[in-house]
Amino acid sequence: MDKIIAKVIKIDLDIYILCVVNTKEIITAKLRGNAKKKSNILVGDIVAVEKANEDYMITDVRNRKNSLIRPPVSNIDQMIIVISVGAPTPDYILLDKQIVLCLSKNIEPVICVNKIDLALEDKKANDDIEYIRKVYESLGIRVVFVSAKTAQGIDELKRILLGKTSAFSGNSGVGKTSITKEILGDETKLEIGNLGEKSRRGKHTTKAVSLYNIDENTYILDTPGFSSYELYDIEHKKLRDFYLEFKNIVCDYDDCMHVLEKDDVCKVKANVKSGIIDSGRYERYVYIYSQLKERYDKRYK
Repeated sequence: MDKIIAKVIKIDLDIYILCVVNTKEIITAKLRGNAKKKSNILVGDIVAVEKANEDYMITDVRNRKNSLIRPPVSNIDQMIIVISVGAPTPDYILLDKQIVLCLSKNIEPVICVNKIDLALEDKKANDDIEYIRKVYESLGIRVVFVSAKTAQGIDELKRILLGKTSAFSGNSGVGKTSITKEILGDETKLEIGNLGEKSRRGKHTTKAVSLYNIDENTYILDTPGFSSYELYDIEHKKLRDFYLEFKNIVCDYDDCMHVLEKDDVCKVKANVKSGIIDSGRYERYVYIYSQLKERYDKRYK
């Protein structure tokens, strides 16, 4: 029989909950034969499935576009990086780290600024909005401004999600849950949740990550959160490659890291000094670079 192509939307112990690509039917499956050698299947994987008697069996796992370690997911098209301009105020170091992570994994970063309803009464909130517009939009990064409280901007965010597999990230309190509730609604959560309960063979799931199919070829990753915001597989020497404002700048030395070099040989530093590159972004780059270098030096001592 013809193989069924499906997307892994949840993993419950040894049970894989799948969404059939063509029909959007939700099925459950187990691993068979050679697929067991690739048992590190992740939520987001595209798999081939065959039906044997009344059971579905995963026979093959297709090549991945990308994968993350924390959370363990694959084939993410874009990451919605949620920050807020109220409490908590924007963590720009975290924001920059998440953008670097996206660019290193072939994931499109989208900055979602929540709590913009505060801008009318809070000067700091308004200043943050202007800073994000000036710095990040000028880099070509898509920015959407929303208020989960008033639903302002939610329709625009929904349009950005269409036809993509999207993950949400952001630190505690920025409003990820409120935003995803506006998008998902209770009905979608109930449907997937019930399937998970039926297939469960124990009290705990192996990977508490789920994908929700909210429209044709549109999926949202629902996860307890990114357990680590550290750049776990990027070396300090590669960090410069993921700063968009450095791309077309040619320094005197090919191996310039834009940190310890003098201004007259480092054109990045010269651009910071002249105001072409935002000084805050650059200072955060130096900080992240120092963190990565310290970790690298400790590893090889």
